[in-house]
Amino acid sequence: MPPHGHSCEGDNNHHESPETGLEYSLYAKIDRENLECLNEAVDGSGKTIFKPWEERLNFNVHVESDADEELLFNIPFTGNVKLKLYAL
Repeated sequence: MPPHGHSCEGDNNHHESPETGLEYSLYAKIDRENLECLNEAVDGSGKTIFKPWEERLNFNVHVESDADEELLFNIPFTGNVKLKLYAL
């Protein structure tokens, strides 16, 4: 087989540590002023659940639906993003 310019040897482990969430956080790219949540019981409460990584375990802030079990979010970004993973 002819050489192809790179080595196939070595550690090919691409697992990320749990704390890389800060490094890859989309929070800074969310246009929170224009974020929309449909079916929310309290106007504006949908915007409050998007929070920085360090506040991810704060469950005091929440959003509830006004009529059924469904909430619909429109999440605009301030620039181009590459979505690899999302966590709810």
